[in-house]
Amino acid sequence: MGGVIDRAVVVVAVLIGIMAMIDTLSLSVRTSGALVRRLAMALSLFNLLVVIGRVSNLIQAPIVGNMVDKTVVPDPLLHQHLVHLLLLKIHVIILATSIGTIIGGLLTPSFVRIFSRMIYLFEEVKTLPRVAWMLLNPRRLFSFFSYLTWPFSKRLWGYFLGLPRIPADFLVFQVLVTAFYTVGVLSTIYAAALEPNLRATAVTLSGIVNGIATVLLFILVDPPGALITDQCINGVRPIEDVKVMNLYLVIARFLGTIVAQFIIIATAYLVLWAAGIVNRIF
Repeated sequence: MGGVIDRAVVVVAVLIGIMAMIDTLSLSVRTSGALVRRLAMALSLFNLLVVIGRVSNLIQAPIVGNMVDKTVVPDPLLHQHLVHLLLLKIHVIILATSIGTIIGGLLTPSFVRIFSRMIYLFEEVKTLPRVAWMLLNPRRLFSFFSYLTWPFSKRLWGYFLGLPRIPADFLVFQVLVTAFYTVGVLSTIYAAALEPNLRATAVTLSGIVNGIATVLLFILVDPPGALITDQCINGVRPIEDVKVMNLYLVIARFLGTIVAQFIIIATAYLVLWAAGIVNRIF
């Protein structure tokens, strides 16, 4: 196990975990916007957190790429061993995504309250830079700790019972979207290690896997989620439904990270297939 958990894996796992936590918390943006009836403002304000996720991605990407470079050796047996070791590292990184999703889920009730307060703050100061500047004030920043809440409340169990009010296919597609996004970059890394001669082509083909997730997200997941949110804001549905949706989207995200563990090899060979086509044509 010592050969699997090295410094690079720990750094990447932490950064990936942070990104997963932020992505999970992003699911509650609509909930906060619906509760305070300022959905557009909530979506705009969330860009502050997106920046943190993007910075994490910029840091971890070259570290993951370097893992592939270390598998390129002249000895075929050693290469095979290093590729297997890389796959184990990828499984650990995906596990970090699951852990980050769990942490994000546990923080969701607190985040809904904090983000609702930040929406009102944004309404007062009008711009994101001013919000960021005000949050640099330690007193104001620490005041948000008063909004922290225990995630397991009596109401939570009531939200579990609201599952029949949420479309089942909507949640299934959320699982698939998360699974494909989780392995999007990692599958190209593994594909590049499997076929070193095509590694430069393979690492640029994450869009093959992410494209599947993007199509599912913008056609089959995002519109129903927006519709349920609007119906809650307009009184067509009870406002609790947006919280029920949030709860089950978090669960679906976690299940998606579990599914990712099982599809990483298949998606890597999908990338290799695409890389082979590019190589034959050009």
